[in-house]
Amino acid sequence: MASNELPEYLQSIFYPLFQYTKDLDTQLMLLDEMLEVGDRKEIPFLSELESHDDPKISNKAFQIKNELQSKLGVMSDTERRRLPMNLCFIYDEFNIRPSKVDKALDFEVELDILNTK
Repeated sequence: MASNELPEYLQSIFYPLFQYTKDLDTQLMLLDEMLEVGDRKEIPFLSELESHDDPKISNKAFQIKNELQSKLGVMSDTERRRLPMNLCFIYDEFNIRPSKVDKALDFEVELDILNTK
């Protein structure tokens, strides 16, 4: 059965307002207002705007999304990938450390856990 729900970014109250404004200043002003009165429904729309053609809108959407997430207490994707604090304390308690990196197996991929001390 097909779902009749709109995509998440279309559920933002700012989506139709943003689509019908043509000048850049008004669109940037709407982005500022998202931070003031926005809720969780604005986050998918802001994520969509991060790939906007205009770099001013793209950068502003990224900034507003981060500020709105911190205002609402929403965890970002990078925060979800971090180790929980209780696991870090268990590692310290049992003196568990990451293994040494073998230069022959270095694929130049950075792992966050290797950068912690």
